[in-house]
Amino acid sequence: MQIKQLELKQFRNVDDVSLDFPENITVFVGNNGQGKTNIIESIVFLGSGRSFRVNDDKILIQNGKEFAKAEAVMDSGHLLKIVVSEQGKYLQVNHSPLKKLSDFIGYCNVILFNPDDLNFFTDAPKIRRRSVDFELGKLSKDYIGILSRYTQVLTQRNALLKSRNIDFGLLEILDSQLIEYQIPIIKQRNAFIARLEPVVERFYQAMSQTSTRVNFEYRSPVSVDSSILANLTKRMQEMHQRDLDLRATQVGIHRDDYVFKMDGVPVINTASQGQKRMLMIAFKLALVSLVYELQGAYPILCLDDLFSELDESRRKMVLKMIPDAVQVFITTTDMQFIQTERNLNVFHVNKGIIHKEVI
Repeated sequence: MQIKQLELKQFRNVDDVSLDFPENITVFVGNNGQGKTNIIESIVFLGSGRSFRVNDDKILIQNGKEFAKAEAVMDSGHLLKIVVSEQGKYLQVNHSPLKKLSDFIGYCNVILFNPDDLNFFTDAPKIRRRSVDFELGKLSKDYIGILSRYTQVLTQRNALLKSRNIDFGLLEILDSQLIEYQIPIIKQRNAFIARLEPVVERFYQAMSQTSTRVNFEYRSPVSVDSSILANLTKRMQEMHQRDLDLRATQVGIHRDDYVFKMDGVPVINTASQGQKRMLMIAFKLALVSLVYELQGAYPILCLDDLFSELDESRRKMVLKMIPDAVQVFITTTDMQFIQTERNLNVFHVNKGIIHKEVI
């Protein structure tokens, strides 16, 4: 999976540009604040239909302009387009408009490393769940659908618990639906983490040159075994009165969490910033590997401001660990950070103006 051509118009500080990527590794080089991350943002935007930096899409529109556009020609031949205006967001694939974001996702799978990813270890559990759900959703549209239905039922149940006159017959129906939707979600989350964990460990050990054991722990309301239905039903029954007292659902996958451990100790308690950075890189590379394993095609990998915080040996190691077939987009302030024998597309970025380096 690769982007062959990227067109941006009035996207952040990029006025109007068309970029071609004949080589698999593309580097955007320039000082801080010039627009390098804006380009990465546009690529992620085309992959997910949302920005990884802001919640309001209208912020992507260049100051004083009426719309922002991001468009990509994929190696599959598909043409992807997103236009954002004051009236909303418009999605197109091959000139055909799409109403649902879920129908847009999948044409351009992007794995992103951004410095803010290090917050994964310290963020609230709901942020970690959102991150994992985002990656899982790109691999399974069924997962997105079930999770959406679970969220709808959870909202109904919490509203019912807050009402003055609770209809216990309706509450029983909602309980049954919550249990039904949770089981496939728990199973998919558990399987996802189980497949990722050994790959994350392998990449981390290679980068750190240690034999550190890495665990990626999934904390759910019940364990995944043949008794999952009975155990989940029992847990909900045990918390029934507490739900009534607190007027909110206390047990369910909306309270799941994910914890990285190194040699059995949670990363948040002992790991240095350098160790966290290497672990997050290992996590991203493991995602790339898993996508290929499950879908038979590599996703696009975006590395935003990664190499300035790594020493020379680890910079080289990261680039060597990325398969040659993966399309990679890198931002950096210094080309000295990018040491590889592979051919590169190099673009210089200055105040939103992008020029290709001619070698």
